[in-house]
Amino acid sequence: MKKFAALLMSMTLLSSLALFVACGDSDKQENQGKLDGDFSTEATDEEVTAVLTKLQNAVDGNTFLGDTAAEDWSFGFDAGADVSFSMVGLEPGSGENAQVGANVHFDLGVGYKLIIGNSAVSGAGDLSVKGSGSVMGSNANYSAKIYNDADYLYMDMSSVPGYPKVKLTYETVMGAIESVGSGESQTPADTPSTMSADAAPGTGSENEGGQGTETAPSSDIAEIVAGLKEVGCKVYIDDSEGLKVKLSISEETVDMILEALELVPADGADALVDFSAFSFDLYFAMTEDGVFSYLSADFDVKMSLDLGEHLGKYGIECSGYIYAKSYEGTVKLPDDLAEYTEVNEIPSFPTPSGQ
Repeated sequence: MKKFAALLMSMTLLSSLALFVACGDSDKQENQGKLDGDFSTEATDEEVTAVLTKLQNAVDGNTFLGDTAAEDWSFGFDAGADVSFSMVGLEPGSGENAQVGANVHFDLGVGYKLIIGNSAVSGAGDLSVKGSGSVMGSNANYSAKIYNDADYLYMDMSSVPGYPKVKLTYETVMGAIESVGSGESQTPADTPSTMSADAAPGTGSENEGGQGTETAPSSDIAEIVAGLKEVGCKVYIDDSEGLKVKLSISEETVDMILEALELVPADGADALVDFSAFSFDLYFAMTEDGVFSYLSADFDVKMSLDLGEHLGKYGIECSGYIYAKSYEGTVKLPDDLAEYTEVNEIPSFPTPSGQ
């Protein structure tokens, strides 16, 4: 079950990382946040349990990413996103930092292709960020190219004057990720500095039963089903061809999660967040053979955020999608990666006012 949880976390992380490897003009991208299927009838608890058990069997049976034991095994991912975010101050606060972050808008268009295999690891994509707002000082329009192999993550930021082509070890990247929120720079001692197929979900010594192993539903799955029901998530299943799942999250679900995490005031989530529009759907699919094929989120949220008299009230809108799907193509890396300068921290773009 540890591998089952690790796989879910890995796929969630892959989708989240898509936000940082954007590419192209988001206005021209096809919406890939929704998955076609028959999601007209809400699934029963028994049907949800059966789906989670199939997923667990695919992970434990080493089918989720194909036959990883094959000498020529490789598996590709195509991740992307199209996200629009804006925040506007509605009512000023009385505090020193009131309205900080107000009147901000940015768009992200995302695309990254990653191939992991027993013989090679490679990935390539582009980053573009377009934004404006009072905090940014003026309009922002940045782009960078992102690559990776088994040893490094590469960033070509040469489109911004004065910014070089740099590379970072995975140890450095993971240290930066773990330090987010801690205020400290960390480099985990046990984090590998290279990427290999051995670290891929669904591989390794945890494989108990071999490909196609069937197991009974675990107590962990029962807890997941109970948890989904408790927070009001609705699940829809289409198993007519492979397996497709839609998970719909309501604003009531968000309220309950905020309250459970104690992130809202004592008088409830409604005192902090007021939704005027809310749509948030998650999709997942795998083939009849238990091989991953799709994971996505499609969302459209409009809300007001009341941070009290001291900080003020804000209007927030966020819409778009994030996805990761299987990919059978190739990835081409540039010839000059050896010339990239190694750095020990993730570089950031300057604010427009600083240019």
